[in-house]
Amino acid sequence: MEPTNTEIRIAGYLAASLLLEREPKQWHALVLLDSGKEASDFIQEHTVSHLCLRFDDIEEPRVNKLTPTRSQIAQALEFAKGKDKLLVSCRAGRGRSVALAYIICCRTRGISEALNLLDPTRHRPNRLVVSLGDTLLDAPCALDSFDDWRRRHAHVQLSEYYDEMEKEFETLEAQGATNRICGP
Repeated sequence: MEPTNTEIRIAGYLAASLLLEREPKQWHALVLLDSGKEASDFIQEHTVSHLCLRFDDIEEPRVNKLTPTRSQIAQALEFAKGKDKLLVSCRAGRGRSVALAYIICCRTRGISEALNLLDPTRHRPNRLVVSLGDTLLDAPCALDSFDDWRRRHAHVQLSEYYDEMEKEFETLEAQGATNRICGP
């Protein structure tokens, strides 16, 4: 585990856009794009540094979808090293970005603190991303701990929290947030 005081923020594109607009050039951004999507110039213009990786939120290969690779997760871990403020963003901020933030936090702060990033009412971390990341950690146990977390929270249904999530999006839009990370 490497010592760091990295502030890790997980956000969907809408919240990430608003954060970067309000706090330009304060964040390093790790942006996860769907296949076929291109990052906008906004990311480069509003971050200290950034890394964009392209893969879909899938846990097993599917036709016309990009599966995350071990090499991409290794790139993300390398990029995150030594960053003071790290924004990890994917389309919704619920799957890929959460999984990657979890792996980064496992490496920098340990598994118990990384588990505290996970909120069963908001997140469905991508297990493949966690699995790939686990193989890259010095003391791999991240996947076992993650699987245990999933089992303990299997009863939580995101659908029960859709109204709260919708209110969040409405609040962000009322504050002027628009997706400036990538095109539609």
